Amino acid sequence: MSKNNLKVNAQWIGISVNGPAKIYSSLDLFGASNSVIINHYGVCYTLRITQLGKLILTK
Repeated sequence: MSKNNLKVNAQWIGISVNGPAKIYSSLDLFGASNSVIINHYGVCYTLRITQLGKLILTK
């Protein structure tokens, strides 16, 4: 397996090449709200919880 494949596979399971990924509870992120705004390099994204409990990220 090539280094690129290992890197992609590691990222897929939540391990960054710089160490383990941070884990946040959705309760900690959302609190009593059903959406949060994430500012990523000056671009705002909305992460929301649907009525079925799924997560949707929109720009």
